[in-house]
Amino acid sequence: MINIRIVFIITGVIFLVLTHIGDTYYRDWVYSNQIADFGLANYLPSITGTITAIFLLIGLSKESFKKAPTSAFGVMVGCVIYEVMQPTLGTGTFDWQDLIAVVITGCIVVFALNISNKTMVNVTT
Repeated sequence: MINIRIVFIITGVIFLVLTHIGDTYYRDWVYSNQIADFGLANYLPSITGTITAIFLLIGLSKESFKKAPTSAFGVMVGCVIYEVMQPTLGTGTFDWQDLIAVVITGCIVVFALNISNKTMVNVTT
């Protein structure tokens, strides 16, 4: 079980670095070179930030890995609330693309965790 936690923490840290790179360097590079990336520069931090939050929080949690999909869903809801509350908190502006990116990313991670849980159960039984 400890190996799974380490994998989750490492994945979370990798996506934390990717979030920083996407928010700091990629966005500026896209804007300065006038590259049409379909808005990815704007919502990439929401995608990678959601993955960061889910994997770091599950990796640091003492809950069983079987509860990871439920925990991931809860973290996704927290990310959605944060996206909606950004103007009130003074940390950013509300953007529908960010909200959609968080929900889609969160659902994909929850789905993947459900599949990995079923695979692990089949392997261990």
